[in-house]
Amino acid sequence: MKNYNKIIAVAMAGAICGSSAFTSVALAATKSSEKEEVIYANLTTSGEIEKIYAVNIFKDKDIVDYGNYDEVKNMTSSDEIKYSNGKITIDNSGDELYYQGIMKSNTEMPWNINVKYKLDGKEYKAEELAGKSGKLEITISIKKNENCKKNFFDNYALQTVLQLDTNLCKNIVSESATMANVGSLKQLTYTILPGNEKEIEISTDVTDFEMSGIQVNGINLNLGLDSDSIDVSALTEQLTTLQDAVNDLDNGANELNDGANQLNTGAVSLADGIKTIQDGLNQLNSKSSSLTSGSSEVLSALKTIQSSLNNVSTSADDLKQLSAASTSIKGGIDSLVGGLQTVNSSINQYNSSLANAGLNSGAELAQKNQAALQSLGVTSTQRALYSAYTTGGNQAVISKLAQLSQSGNQEAAALYAQVTAGNTAAVTQYVQTAGKLISVETLLKADATYIAGSAQLISGISAQMSTSSGQTTLMSGALSLQSNYKKFDESIQGLVSSLNNLMANMTQLKSGINKLTDNYAVLDSGIKEYTGAVSKITEGYGQVYQGALDLVSGTNSLYKGTTELTDGTGEFKKETSGLDKKVDEEVDSMIESFAGGDFEVESFVSDKNTDVDSVQFVIKTEAIKKEEVKVEEQKEEELNFWQKLLNLFRK
Repeated sequence: MKNYNKIIAVAMAGAICGSSAFTSVALAATKSSEKEEVIYANLTTSGEIEKIYAVNIFKDKDIVDYGNYDEVKNMTSSDEIKYSNGKITIDNSGDELYYQGIMKSNTEMPWNINVKYKLDGKEYKAEELAGKSGKLEITISIKKNENCKKNFFDNYALQTVLQLDTNLCKNIVSESATMANVGSLKQLTYTILPGNEKEIEISTDVTDFEMSGIQVNGINLNLGLDSDSIDVSALTEQLTTLQDAVNDLDNGANELNDGANQLNTGAVSLADGIKTIQDGLNQLNSKSSSLTSGSSEVLSALKTIQSSLNNVSTSADDLKQLSAASTSIKGGIDSLVGGLQTVNSSINQYNSSLANAGLNSGAELAQKNQAALQSLGVTSTQRALYSAYTTGGNQAVISKLAQLSQSGNQEAAALYAQVTAGNTAAVTQYVQTAGKLISVETLLKADATYIAGSAQLISGISAQMSTSSGQTTLMSGALSLQSNYKKFDESIQGLVSSLNNLMANMTQLKSGINKLTDNYAVLDSGIKEYTGAVSKITEGYGQVYQGALDLVSGTNSLYKGTTELTDGTGEFKKETSGLDKKVDEEVDSMIESFAGGDFEVESFVSDKNTDVDSVQFVIKTEAIKKEEVKVEEQKEEELNFWQKLLNLFRK
């Protein structure tokens, strides 16, 4: 690519070959003449403005122009330029006339340009870098100049060009540059769309460093685009798929919320049932002391009777005490059975509560949970992009998109096309949607573990209340004890009656009492062991009850969470409704923002110039060169027009 300044110079020179003789200016003309403007700005190596030139191009004969200049110069002919109070008049004798105006020092350009240089991590002035070697970093900052009241920043695109000699510069790196080889030069080009600012970063290893000036060209960008010229059907199809997925997600979230509500209701019923069981066990345990005390009294009474009989003395009071003690034991055993029946009733009540909530079992709730998981439909592309976002932000997402797109992933390719088109919002929205779906998936998987644990708890409790594999459970043992002691009590009562009637038969009575005493000692030991077991069960069941309370707390939190989730998915559904139309509107807006064509060209040098066909900006920084060896100063030669024109671009 040839040097941009020389191209402009040659083009201008070729256009003015037909200049002719000087004529007088028509002083009566006041309306500005039709023209083109080219604004040249010479900058220091750091980007500060040294001088601004305006080259005005006319084809009219009687020229009227306006501008606030320090100096004006005819570049194409010897026609006189009359300049007074900001008004320029020229009687053009040729077909085309160029004149240069040096603008006032307080003139504001639309862009602020700042250039910084670092060598091996240390900042240097540009003039200090000439001839040095090391790791060079160049930062070019192009921002809007708020002091410039013209609207060129919002309507002009910039092309920034920097050339590095590959004999002096190696390992040239700049992520946002378009690089091209121009002979031994590496040309780095950056395009900045209207209304945008840019930070350009370049790194290179330099030896005996020199560099030509950085050039920035500004033109009114007119791409001639409209919404009909851009096919967004692939994107809108993806958005329709997204909307369908959001609807499915919202439906699944509502089903999950309903299931969580049912689970919470069931957990409350379970806790109530367990509380009833706990109360029954506490009541049963409270009766244990009476049972053991009564049994001790019976044993003591039997031993007293035995002792009395052995002393050939048996009283009616002792027999009455024996009868009362046996009756007390029977009542305690009956209370035990009643408490266990209450526990069993509570478990049945819990199962009934699940049925009323529309659930046959915990397994059915787990199935609903699994169905909600499957309805999410999280894709591998969503997982990969969301993982990239959580580890490296938007830059990592774009990098991952490029990788997936190259591997043939169609979903990633569609999104990557949007990124390259400048529509990063679509990718951001896609990643946010993926994050929400993955978060819901994690919550549903946690629910599955929780539901399985709850089912095991209920199964364990139910197992203690029924008979399985031939083993006697707590309930069957209690019923057996009740049945056996009832018979035993009947024997005692019969014995007391018999003793009352058979007091005379003391030998037979002593034999029977001795046997009864021996047998009851074994029974009394069993009762003590039984009441000890009841005490341990009661203590352990307190932990079960606390676990049930924790379960209620957890299901309540789950229900609140799923309620918030449904609120979120509902809002998400609302926001994505009509998204395809919003995208069309955003595409139209985006095209309008950079396609150009509606900008009415205005003069940079004066608002009084109302007939301006075009305004172009050519901005260049000073080159970085080693100090040249001074030679003997020669007499300055008079320059011709071509030399003058070329020198304008060398400044």
